[in-house]
Formats: sequence, C-alpha cells, structure tokens
Amino acid sequence: MQEEELTIEELAERVGVPVRTIRFYITEGLIPGPERRGKATAYGDEQLLRLRLVRRLSDRRVALAEIRAILTPLSLDEVRTLLEEEEQRVAEQERAAQAPSPKEYVSSLLKGAAHQLAERRAEYPAPASHSIAPEQSAPQHEDWQRWVLAPGIELHVSANVSQRDRALIGRLLKAAREYTNHPMLDDNA
Repeated sequence: MQEEELTIEELAERVGVPVRTIRFYITEGLIPGPERRGKATAYGDEQLLRLRLVRRLSDRRVALAEIRAILTPLSLDEVRTLLEEEEQRVAEQERAAQAPSPKEYVSSLLKGAAHQLAERRAEYPAPASHSIAPEQSAPQHEDWQRWVLAPGIELHVSANVSQRDRALIGRLLKAAREYTNHPMLDDNA
C-alpha cells in the first residue's frame, strides 16, 4: 500500500489546525519535518498520525514538553495504537457526557417505582370497612438501611423490604456504583 503524500495545507486541513501550528510543532520536535523538501515537499502518514496525537494530547492539556517526551521514542505503529486509545477515551467521555446524571437516573427509577406502586394499589384497594384509624394503630419500630448513592443523594430502605424490591435496590446500587465508585455502596440489599 502506497503512502499518501500531502501538502502542508492538506495536512492542516485534515487535522484542523493552521499551517503555522504545524510548522511550530516541527520546530519543537513534536512531529518530524516533511519527507521531501523543495517544490515537492510532502507529508505522509507519520506526520499525519503524530499531528493527530499531538492535538488529542493538547486537548487534554498535556504540556508540549511532556508530549515530546511521550512521542519521541514511539514507532509509527506505537503512535497509531496510542492515537486509537486516545480516540476511544474521547468517545467514551462523549458518551458519558450524554448519559443521564446519577440523580436523573435515580429519579427515573423512583418515578417508575411510584407508578408500579400506584398500579398495585389500584389492583388491590384496601377495604374501607376494615381500615384502622391512625389513633388505633400501635406504634411500630422499623429498621432501615441507608446507602449514600452520590453526594446529596441517599437511599433509605426498610429492612423488611420484599425480595422483588431488593432486585430493584440492587439495580439502583449498581447504577450508583458505576457513576460514583462510592465505597459505601455494597450489596447488602
């Protein structure tokens, strides 16, 4: 496979940087100079891949001296691999930015649970003749479990919750762990 040859203008357009930035990076030793000089000055895959990687690392606010130290010993295949890793990292960050926040996720789960509870109550309404007035009911002590899902978000669950609801609690805790990696979240549910 023959390597594509680019002018400095084509290289700048491909990566989305000004020509003067490419010249600066060459001067700073971040990317190698052109493969041929003179009228037939040409840039190839190595300059293109290294330039893309420099831009990815710069977007992460990595200092140019550090970028130079990272790139200098790398072969073209190593540059290609590192660039792929950086592009995957950026794609993951973009997906994470579009995902709902933990607060939104928990809110949607709670709305769903409230809807299910309303449906259950509609199916099995309490008979009016057998209801106990609040003053007649005996006070009950109930044990509760508490999990911190995220700063400012807690989940309080009765210790005698049903097995079916424990599955829902487990899903909530798992989702919170994925978003926060909070050490207080365990599988006690």
